[in-house]
Amino acid sequence: MGWFDRWRTRRILKPYNDAAVVVPPPATVEQSVSEGLMISEYAARLRLKNAIAVDAVISPRVYDAQAYLPLASDTFRELADESQEASDRLTEELAHTIGRMGRAEHVHDYRRGDEPNVRHRLMVATQAASQLRQKADEEDYLLDLIEQARQEAWEEMSTSLLDHALQYTPDAPSQLDPIDRDIELAGLRAELEALTGEG
Repeated sequence: MGWFDRWRTRRILKPYNDAAVVVPPPATVEQSVSEGLMISEYAARLRLKNAIAVDAVISPRVYDAQAYLPLASDTFRELADESQEASDRLTEELAHTIGRMGRAEHVHDYRRGDEPNVRHRLMVATQAASQLRQKADEEDYLLDLIEQARQEAWEEMSTSLLDHALQYTPDAPSQLDPIDRDIELAGLRAELEALTGEG
């Protein structure tokens, strides 16, 4: 008998106990909306961070948080429109789901047993769309989000700048000639754009 057989014979498996399985309670509408808004906020912050980082490299203008308000507001409106489209689609699906008997033929073929789930998703999408539209008009909230994005952009950019600085040896010339300087700046710009384009 090999070592695997000996190990297998000594292993004692506990019998399956269905009563011991802990099933977490389903998420409430409020919890689902909150989670959706958190994801939307992350997406908006990422978009702002990318825009701020790219502008820092290619734009001659001085940083102004107010300049990013339209982008922040438009982002939340776009997300609200997506939620509203989902709400409209789920409204139609719910109308077709109510009272339908039988077995589903595919994953989007909802029947009477799916009605609570479809109704839950509809309520989440509807409330999320409403709250996202509200956030699109809250200037203080948007400015705070822009500031968070600026800090994240600077953290990434400063890391990249430091990496470039460490590539130079102590005896490197203090100033690059114009051609080499343009090459270095172009390389840095490309690296930053690639870095901020992730996600």
